[in-house]
Amino acid sequence: MLRKISLLFLSFVIIFACIVTGCGKNEKYSEIDSAKENLIVTDSIGRKISLKKPVSRAVIMNAYNAELINAIGAINQVVGVDYYIYQDQEGFKHRFTKDMLIGQSKGSDLNYEKIIELKPEVVIMTSNYNWQDAEKKLKPFGIEVINVNAYYTDKFEENVKLLGQIFGKGKNAEEFADYFLSKLAYINKQLQNVPKRSVYYEYRTAGRTTVPGDYFYEMVKLAHGDNIFKDAKNNTIDIESVVEKNPQYIVKVSDANVYSSYVPPTEAEHKHIFEEIGARPGWDQIEAVKNKKVLLLSHYVHGGASKLVGTMYIAKFLYPEYLPDLHPENVFQDWLTKYQHLDYIAGHTYPAYKLGE
Repeated sequence: MLRKISLLFLSFVIIFACIVTGCGKNEKYSEIDSAKENLIVTDSIGRKISLKKPVSRAVIMNAYNAELINAIGAINQVVGVDYYIYQDQEGFKHRFTKDMLIGQSKGSDLNYEKIIELKPEVVIMTSNYNWQDAEKKLKPFGIEVINVNAYYTDKFEENVKLLGQIFGKGKNAEEFADYFLSKLAYINKQLQNVPKRSVYYEYRTAGRTTVPGDYFYEMVKLAHGDNIFKDAKNNTIDIESVVEKNPQYIVKVSDANVYSSYVPPTEAEHKHIFEEIGARPGWDQIEAVKNKKVLLLSHYVHGGASKLVGTMYIAKFLYPEYLPDLHPENVFQDWLTKYQHLDYIAGHTYPAYKLGE
């Protein structure tokens, strides 16, 4: 009898310990215990910031950050935004009003009086802004500055985890990250022993490509593209050098005069960009142009989920026969409807991808 009582007591002790320590939980994205005295987060440049609790009022900068925050279900905790978020009214369902505008995108253009008036607990920006000045001016008011560099594709997982911690949305963050990471895992598995195909990537203006360390480089790399300028130091190149390198594929993101938003370019705008590429001197001799292996992505579609939506399109474009179960237009549809809470809208690629392709 005593032995049974002892075993029962031991069982209660183990159960209680598991409740306290969180036995069996996935700690990677676990929800933050708001009862804790402090929440310590590490931002994109390694700074440790102490918060009293998950954030309920935030001012944010950079559209990539805004989209990730929206995707984890924390957009209602945003009380102020920069101009580049504010201007895409359709992309955020007219949620951000003029009284939430805190200035242009650069740190030197911030309206600090407005930020203080909005009473946020944090300002989330990116490290290419003047965050040091922002920290100096906002710290006396109890407002923390946190850098989240959501435009770096290879940092997607850690940025989603960080935002989940900041806003107390760990479960949402885990589900969101897993969706895209599973797509990447499929691409890596299918293309593991496949020779890489050469690609020229162009961002908006002629000759603006991507090189190591650039914002777009990892998007192409994760798609298993052999970037013809992977050894270049400068992301602006002479377009004649593209003829010399003769890529098998060309991917271009929109054009400088095509507005970037949830609303896609018109077919006429797409066609104009497409024809301009083939009309460049000597480009009719490039393998990609001769074989019509040119893909246009709208500025909006390429950037979803820290450009992982763009990665899906590029991977499928380069290796369609190896990726039968990857349907980038379906991924884009999920990005819009499930994670951005928008209606699906076609026409962001040229030639147009269809659902199920």
